[in-house]
Amino acid sequence: DTQLMPLKPEDIIGAWNLVDTYRDDADGSRVKHQGPEPMGIIMYTADGHMSAITRWGTRDFPATTDATDADKARMFDTYLNYAGRWSLDGDTVTHHIEHAVNENFVGKDRKRVIDHQGDRMVLKGEGGDGTSTATIIWERAKPTGG
Repeated sequence: DTQLMPLKPEDIIGAWNLVDTYRDDADGSRVKHQGPEPMGIIMYTADGHMSAITRWGTRDFPATTDATDADKARMFDTYLNYAGRWSLDGDTVTHHIEHAVNENFVGKDRKRVIDHQGDRMVLKGEGGDGTSTATIIWERAKPTGG
């Protein structure tokens, strides 16, 4: 889709539910890096804050509330979240990360090019490994209440 007009903050402000996410590697292979049926939400506020959470939809949870070290490692590996501020430049949103489950994200900027399709937006940008391309597909969350 081609953008006729530059994106405005109002185009992305609000809550969006994850539809799908995958990574295209340099060798041309596509990897569902958060497994089948990933879940998540991203929120952009009008005053410039953002928060993103994604997780594998097929996560195995510990059998009891006393998680083993292996349970904790698996849960960490199947969950991603970060929050901070956001800025928009043309069709590129930059997430300025201030908080994250993985401390290595803090202080970094994550740029994503937006293909805005009304109630759906596709974000593309550099994958976590620095060589792949990540694609994250979001759908505008429906209002709650009556």
